[in-house]
Amino acid sequence: MILYQTDNSRAGTNNDIRMYFDFAFAPHFHRDIELIYMVQGDLKITVQGNTFIAKAGQMALILSNLIHSYESIGETRVIVHVFSQDHIPGFAKLVADKDVLTPVFDCDDEVKEFYLDYCIQKKKRTTLAMKAVLYAVCNEFYERSTFLPAQKDNTELIHKMLSYIAEHYREEISLEIMAQDLGYEMHYLSRVFSANVKINIRRYINLYRVDNAKERLINSEDSIARIALESGFQSIRNFNRVFSAGTGMTPAEYRKQFHEKEM
Repeated sequence: MILYQTDNSRAGTNNDIRMYFDFAFAPHFHRDIELIYMVQGDLKITVQGNTFIAKAGQMALILSNLIHSYESIGETRVIVHVFSQDHIPGFAKLVADKDVLTPVFDCDDEVKEFYLDYCIQKKKRTTLAMKAVLYAVCNEFYERSTFLPAQKDNTELIHKMLSYIAEHYREEISLEIMAQDLGYEMHYLSRVFSANVKINIRRYINLYRVDNAKERLINSEDSIARIALESGFQSIRNFNRVFSAGTGMTPAEYRKQFHEKEM
């Protein structure tokens, strides 16, 4: 399943910096740009089905709307910086119609120090300084990268469909209703979704609901019946069937297994 990160697709002021150890993340995409700084170890980065290796000291820049995932090779320490294109509109315009040969690049040492000083070490980050740092890093990426003309896709429509599912998954969703609400012919929506996300819409909706239910089974004491209904399932029987097919265990077994691990 490909995760659509709505939080990284709406906020024009988004500027989120985090440090991860032994970093791994499932396939996902969003509108914001994602900068990776390798502090320690090697990281396998997969973008649009192509795999690259980023080593300690290197950076990687994942442009907007590209499906990407991460997997650590041994022990890693990684800075992940997700930021809105609104911070660097000039750069965003430069790469809007381009694909890049590899997201991994060797950044100039002075620019890396500039980045670490203002983005990591300083507790208070001013807007102008942050933009200056991001432009400096993105300029390094642009000058050191090989670009190709971007292939046409249906990214905007996929965003609309995934946003719609994220907002309405608790309700009874059908392809026909979604098509009417979005203003498209439903068979066209189905073809576009399956071609880009690699599974049909109904299965994606069920997986999205199951992921929501899994989080609540772990982090709440709500009854399984309540979780099922508030996750969008119309009956406990259907919830158990879909959950078991996706996880190999019942909701009760899943909750019990997690709590046993914590003890």
